[in-house]
Parts: sequence; structure tokens; C-alpha cells
Amino acid sequence: MDQNQVDEIGRRIGSAAAQFAPSHRPTPAQTADAAAVLHAMVQSAEIYGVTFADFDGVADFPRMAIQLVQSRDLQI
Repeated sequence: MDQNQVDEIGRRIGSAAAQFAPSHRPTPAQTADAAAVLHAMVQSAEIYGVTFADFDGVADFPRMAIQLVQSRDLQI
């Protein structure tokens, strides 16, 4: 994964975060964790020839990464 891809993940997570209603918008820490989760997912999938574009063809993974982190924080 090159720096452009890392930057794109950050941009996409930021864009997804802005789409949440203010009362459900992720915190800066949640946004950072979501970006790290998505980065790790894409990086690990590269072993199998799966790219970020392939993720996009299936679902809105940036938004799902945020929801995953928010769900984790509700359980704490």
C-alpha cells in the first residue's frame, strides 16, 4: 500500500464521518481508529489481490469502519 492509498483512506473516512448527523458524528479518536481499522483490512486483503476498489464494489467500508468503532465504544 502506497502513501496515496493511505491518504485516500483518510480522506474517505473523513468524508464518511461528515455524513453522520451531528448527534452521531464520530469523535476524532473514533475517526482515527476507523481509519486504522480500514487500513489494516485493505492491507491484509492485498495478499489475496483484493484492492480498495474491490471493497468499494461491495459496500461503503469507510462508513462501516466508523460504525464498527462506534459499536465497540457503546459496549465499553
